[in-house]
Amino acid sequence: MNDTWDKLYDAVKTKEFQTIQDNLAQSSDLAIITVDYKGRPLTVHSACRRFCEEIRTMPKYAKLCEKCDAHGGLEAARSKAPFIYLCHANIIDVAVPIIVNDMYLGGIMAGQIRLEDGLEARKQEIEHEIEQIYKPTDLEALFHENPDLRLAYDALPKVPFHKIEATAKILQTICKYMVQNPSEKLLEEITTSVDSFHAYDKTHNLPQEEMLKPAIAYIENHYSEKITLKQLAQVCNVSESYLSRLFPKYYGQNVTEYMNTVRIAKAKTLLSNPEITVNYIARVCGYEDSSYFIKCFKKLNGVTPQAYRKALG
Repeated sequence: MNDTWDKLYDAVKTKEFQTIQDNLAQSSDLAIITVDYKGRPLTVHSACRRFCEEIRTMPKYAKLCEKCDAHGGLEAARSKAPFIYLCHANIIDVAVPIIVNDMYLGGIMAGQIRLEDGLEARKQEIEHEIEQIYKPTDLEALFHENPDLRLAYDALPKVPFHKIEATAKILQTICKYMVQNPSEKLLEEITTSVDSFHAYDKTHNLPQEEMLKPAIAYIENHYSEKITLKQLAQVCNVSESYLSRLFPKYYGQNVTEYMNTVRIAKAKTLLSNPEITVNYIARVCGYEDSSYFIKCFKKLNGVTPQAYRKALG
């Protein structure tokens, strides 16, 4: 354990919090652990489920578990609020950030539960748009390979959504008081240690952007074809809803707008050749309808393709 970790451990008063965490896990049916900004445990895992313990011993699935944890924590840190989501195994997890002076120190990770059955539970899930960051694991195939895991999965507590939300709010309140009146010296020392996180964030060189790179490459290589959101989500190994929400954060455009930007850029290059017709350019750049191509081109460039070509001389 290094000196920086010791300071952070003392700052969030984890010795006192362990008892609170254990009791809250027991009363809420959620497994809970507190981690620092690098994901290192600050507390002992309270009520960790056998299914999650065992699946994390399998390299293929352990990597997905770690990615879900990482992205859940980052989403919570960005929004500065609890983030409720589905992991790759269709298990509900919650990430609650610990933030002091606008500095992300770590978080409380809770969950390892399933949503309570019933129409009302499903209605709540839909209304709150519980996201699944990575596309679901084929649980039937997993259970076929490991029959004992089915029993462990079935044993996961089923909790109503309103109870999950209430527990997340309690954890958020607790996070506000976990670091009480830290000294300026201590904050400065911790800030130095977490500056790398913020520098990493400011350069946008985060795991989320890395996650989008396959989609960007796919668009660049297949712009002349019909591209669907489902295809892009598959190459990134994420859910369609998560891809749709993540994309504008890094590129300032939704997926469709970005594809149009790439296609129109290719079209502008082709328009320099007067022997190629506008209709042909539209098809080559992935537009089945030339009128829609003209509309998109004018929206991005202020002029029609023909006017742009004429201006080129």
